[in-house]
Amino acid sequence: MRCFYLPEVTFRTGDVIMLPSDLLKHVKKILRLQPGTQLQLFDGHGRVAEALLAETGRAEITQIVYHPVSACQLTLIQGLPKGEKPELILQKGTELGVNHFILVEMERSLSQVKAERKERRLDRWQKIVQEAARQCKQYHLPELTLTKSLKDALSEVEADEKILLWEESGVPLVTVLPQSTPQRIAVMVGPEGGISSQEASLAEKMGYKTVSLGPRILRTETAGLAIMSILQYLYGDLASGQKG
Repeated sequence: MRCFYLPEVTFRTGDVIMLPSDLLKHVKKILRLQPGTQLQLFDGHGRVAEALLAETGRAEITQIVYHPVSACQLTLIQGLPKGEKPELILQKGTELGVNHFILVEMERSLSQVKAERKERRLDRWQKIVQEAARQCKQYHLPELTLTKSLKDALSEVEADEKILLWEESGVPLVTVLPQSTPQRIAVMVGPEGGISSQEASLAEKMGYKTVSLGPRILRTETAGLAIMSILQYLYGDLASGQKG
């Protein structure tokens, strides 16, 4: 069943709603869906409406299902990488169930977002998150934040477990992971140039435990996705076998 993100709409069984023009164009002109086709519409907060496409470009809601949030909420604090790497991280991170992305410019970031381009970049990144959520049926749309201050980024996060991936750490990841499922885990990953000792010290003062992912140096776009996969397997839904 095709799934579409439809924010700012109150879903009620039996209601007939008009699809936005851009979505309607995509449904009719690109996907060529016919009247009577079943659709899923989600609001980004866990509410999913099953609906039937009508001839007039409207959709009749037949059923509403609420999907609860994951038992373990994941936050990824990502040192801003260059080029298209943020897009890859946001897309694949959404597929892996990350709940909050915080992109932050760090000392060794090779890329910066100028003030006049911030809104445009955020808008593009939001659309990438929305499209990834639609495709993988991540019904709770991840939050996305962009900041220039690492201290602000670290201060913004409340988590039961705080982890810093640092190539200079000799602490194995397994030694800091709890036995029982934590409600919230935050992971900090540096940009291409890595994390400076000053930044690592700041993170440690704010409760982050430095860990290593083993003998190989992972690229910045790989490291966060790797640990999110591990955490989802241990505490999330990757190992459950349940459908979304």
